[in-house]
Amino acid sequence: MTTETAIMKNPVEGDSMQISNIVLSARGLRKAFGGQVVLDDISLDLRQGEVVLLRGENGSGKTTLLNILTGNLEPDRGELHININGSRETFEFPKPWWKELNPFDHFTPERLAWEGIGRLWQDLRLFPTMTTLENVAVAALNQKGENPAWALLFPKAKREEVQNTEASSERLKKLGLSERLDSSCNKIAFGQMKRVAIARAIQAGAKVLFLDEPLSGLDKNEIAEVMGYLKDLVKGNSITLVIVEHVYNIPKILKLADTVWTLSNGKLTANKVNEINEEQKTDKLDLHDLLKSIAVEKGRIYSEELPNGARLTTAYPDEYYGSEFALQVKDLVVNRGIRTVINRLSLSLKKGQIAILEAPNGWGKSTLLDAIAGIHPIESGKIMLYGEEITSIPTHKRIKKGLSYLRSQMSVFGSLSVKEHQKLSNARNYLFNSSLNRDSKGSFLSGGEKQKLLIDILPEADVYLLDEPMMGLDEESIFRFKKHFKNLLIKNRTVLIAQPSIN
Repeated sequence: MTTETAIMKNPVEGDSMQISNIVLSARGLRKAFGGQVVLDDISLDLRQGEVVLLRGENGSGKTTLLNILTGNLEPDRGELHININGSRETFEFPKPWWKELNPFDHFTPERLAWEGIGRLWQDLRLFPTMTTLENVAVAALNQKGENPAWALLFPKAKREEVQNTEASSERLKKLGLSERLDSSCNKIAFGQMKRVAIARAIQAGAKVLFLDEPLSGLDKNEIAEVMGYLKDLVKGNSITLVIVEHVYNIPKILKLADTVWTLSNGKLTANKVNEINEEQKTDKLDLHDLLKSIAVEKGRIYSEELPNGARLTTAYPDEYYGSEFALQVKDLVVNRGIRTVINRLSLSLKKGQIAILEAPNGWGKSTLLDAIAGIHPIESGKIMLYGEEITSIPTHKRIKKGLSYLRSQMSVFGSLSVKEHQKLSNARNYLFNSSLNRDSKGSFLSGGEKQKLLIDILPEADVYLLDEPMMGLDEESIFRFKKHFKNLLIKNRTVLIAQPSIN
């Protein structure tokens, strides 16, 4: 594959319009798991200041390619060349025997991080009990540590520590987190954690940054802040970005990108953005389209404003108008630490009704669903399931009474196969069974495949709680998901979906 010289849309004034400096290249990469070839003879070039959108269906190998390019996985064969800040490194696979003798010549993520390659993971990997500021500051290179002797041996150590803290604080403020500098990462919303992870990668000195769904899970204001920050990184610092993004957010990334890489059947093709003529019909991927289809087929849609910028939009067929309440929340108060997240909230859903709860990140969407499911304790209020109070009973008993919950950012058992997950769940109808390799271990599944598996093994229930269920799904899977949950309404099931405010 040949890659033409990319053209920057918004070059820094006075800079050349062409991006000519190759900072990372790969030749002939191949990777197979068992007998399945995931990457087949992949070659690519990345240039300084270039922005690349990497796309492909679930299971196409996007995560595998990112793992190789960031040192987290060795390919079966091929070469990787790095040329960042004048430092040249070449890695050959399989490694020649004489390099195996060198204990310091290893292909690891730590080694590539020192070379200037960073990554934003889907699961973020922050230190949960450290503050957002500490999470970013700890990533800076060449820190002297906390040994008091350093203050005597290196008089500048304290000054460097102060400068590092100030730089970390400034990065977080640019990402809209000025009010969260002292909050521990286990007390903030997922969208806020994602912005902390981006700031940390840059503070670690990344010159080539791989971002796995940086906009997924963010609300509309957070998306604007992150996109503005990424533009500044490219224009002001010539950072190279490779971005994998949820299909719904691809149009936003295309406005920033120079090049589009497409993975399909193990092969990689590269195109300039202006060569991509397809229209992204994101309105058909929106969950509100599901509500509209119910209304068109003889139904009703209601919209209710909730406190602090949230909205509850509901729909159900006319034949269920006046049906009994399936789920009721009355005067619910929920705290996280000393902060009241949910304050005297009340809502009700009837049998056969589907509802979408949209709110800014930090509002308490996940906290609310956790409280309904019995995972997070409440301060006061009542939770009713078909007229029976379930406020004080544990989660497993709520499930037995007809509640099913898909949490945001749930994970799978890495050592268990898809087939073993399905057996444990005792589920009967698998929505994505045909698109999953039933013998694949959970640790080898992509983010989208894990989400498919989690949806498949949801226990059948009368009331479903779904926290950002379409995260990581490709276009075909989203359409299948929407059709499935629309059919649930025909069976008198009730569905409550939480997602960020993106419109």
